[in-house]
Amino acid sequence: MQQIMQHPTYGEIVYTESFWTGKKRLTVNGVEAQAVSKKEFLVNGEKAVIKGNLFYAGISLCLGDTEIVLVAKSKWYEVVLALIPIVFLMTWGNSVTLCAIFPVVGGAIGGFLGGVAGCTSLMMMKKVNSGLLKILIGLGIAVLTILIAFVLALLLILILV
Repeated sequence: MQQIMQHPTYGEIVYTESFWTGKKRLTVNGVEAQAVSKKEFLVNGEKAVIKGNLFYAGISLCLGDTEIVLVAKSKWYEVVLALIPIVFLMTWGNSVTLCAIFPVVGGAIGGFLGGVAGCTSLMMMKKVNSGLLKILIGLGIAVLTILIAFVLALLLILILV
């Protein structure tokens, strides 16, 4: 994830964080900051601290006396929409009675699928500003995930029966 913003005092701030490794890079006004630790950087001799996280709390940069919001905090409905796939798959997929009606994979496969879908949903919702579009993205990813879990369940039934 890369976040670029213009600040009146510090100029262009580019913050990059790898989803897979968690490695962070910070560039302020075209000069790459020197990493001191995982969340601390030196920017022109001044200490800069990264606070928060991508998924829920948002990310802010504390540079001198200034706190700059790089990624806004997730709204409550974004979190609820992101949790729909994992909650559905872990409850429905682990019930024999419910799976007889509409089979989906549960357990480790369903949890993994739901977790990936939830993270993807949150990341995609962070990239848009419209509340309606965020809701459509969250619901779309939830439906797509449930359909994938349904197809996987059907394949497992065909293989095992």
